[in-house]
Amino acid sequence: MKKLKLILTCVTTLLVLNACTFAHKPNTRYLSGNWQIRTLNGEPTPDASARIRFDPKTHQYFAYFGCNQISGTYHDSNHTLRLSRPAGINKLCANIEDERTGTGTLGFVDSWRIVNDNIGMRLQLLDKNNYVRVEARLLQETENKNK
Repeated sequence: MKKLKLILTCVTTLLVLNACTFAHKPNTRYLSGNWQIRTLNGEPTPDASARIRFDPKTHQYFAYFGCNQISGTYHDSNHTLRLSRPAGINKLCANIEDERTGTGTLGFVDSWRIVNDNIGMRLQLLDKNNYVRVEARLLQETENKNK
C-alpha cells in the first residue's frame, strides 16, 4: 500500500509540474511570419516597406523601417512580450528619423494580440497601458518571398 501511495504521489507531482510547464509555454508560433507594419503610435507608417518578423526557433525579431535592417531577441509568455534593444543601426539615411521612431516605439512594447476581423489578420503590439504602439498585417507567403 505504501508503494502504491508513493507511486501515485510521484505521478501526481509529475503531472502538476508538466501542467505548470505547459501553461507558461511561449505562444510564439502566432507571432511567426512576416508582418507589414501599418501604424506606429496610431499614425500611418511613413514607409510602406516597414516590416517586422519574429522567428520562434531562435527567438529573434527582425525589423525594417526604411533604412537599416535591425534585430534583437524576444521572450513571449502568455502574450507578454519582452524585446531586447535593437541592434544593426549603422548607416545614416535620409529617413533616419522614421527609423528612430520605429525602434523607439519597440521599446514601449509590453504585450501583443492578434485581431482577425473583416480587415484581415493583424498583429497589435501594445504598451503597458494597452495602447496599440504597432499594428501590422500578416504578409502572404508570396509577399514574404519578395521581401
